[in-house]
Amino acid sequence: MAVAAAAPAQTAIDGSFQSGGLQLYYRTAGSGPPIVLLSGGPGFNVDYMIPVGEFLPSGYTRVFLEQRGTGRSQPARPTPETMTLKLVVEDLEALRVQLRQDRLFLVGHSWGGMLAMAYAAAHPDRVDRLILISSGGPTLEFADWFSDNIRSRLRPEDVEAERRARDAEKSSTDPDNAMLESVRAITPGYFFDRAKALAFVAELPDGAVHRDVNGMLFADLAKAYDPRPGLKKLTRPVLIVHGHQDPIGDKTAEDIHSAIPGSTLVYLKQCGHFPWLEQPEAFRKGLAAFFEGAAGRR
Repeated sequence: MAVAAAAPAQTAIDGSFQSGGLQLYYRTAGSGPPIVLLSGGPGFNVDYMIPVGEFLPSGYTRVFLEQRGTGRSQPARPTPETMTLKLVVEDLEALRVQLRQDRLFLVGHSWGGMLAMAYAAAHPDRVDRLILISSGGPTLEFADWFSDNIRSRLRPEDVEAERRARDAEKSSTDPDNAMLESVRAITPGYFFDRAKALAFVAELPDGAVHRDVNGMLFADLAKAYDPRPGLKKLTRPVLIVHGHQDPIGDKTAEDIHSAIPGSTLVYLKQCGHFPWLEQPEAFRKGLAAFFEGAAGRR
């Protein structure tokens, strides 16, 4: 699923590790036990998740992972063999070892939530807690209506801007930024509040998306993505945050809630795919209640 990335904020550039033949990078902010933030896409740089870290309580290190195929964590040329769900899950396990943690605390947005669930399904005993924000589902069923829901909200000028971007993409020598122009055009379809969507679009940096990574990982997901059997074994606290106007749909959030025993589902009103932007106070309140309730389950 295509999600947009906001302008980067300042964080330290301070870590890298090897996984699956690739050097992967991460940045940190704060101090204390680590919380790993996973961006969406697949194929979007992690920078837009930096503001999400500001909603987390103090006393934690925010770890912004530059996922395989994004940021500086890019192979010389991505291929279907180097862009698979198996490898990105292994990347998280390698990060756990790098951080010297018995368990990972993961915060995933959109595709990042799907990746967090896939890791939890493969390694339920190595998960501390999960926060799934506007996550894709435990299957790809949501793809049946996701795009339609986005397009139902677009104005004629959005559709025309996307058409121009698609035409330009055919002859572009920079396919990543050509795709980003398409994402910019349809971003209002991800939001409840159009004004906030346009403000977000105005800050989108070039280089935020990697087209081939997006296509290759989704092609791999289509083969066998279904973490539900493994998620049944997960016993750690899980928070699902979902906007009622998210084009992914309430059914997707309900499917995740059903797949993860004991998970907590928080709905936000008048909220689309980016709850920290559209409903920051309700988003903060939902996260604070989760941290308070999970404090005794370390």
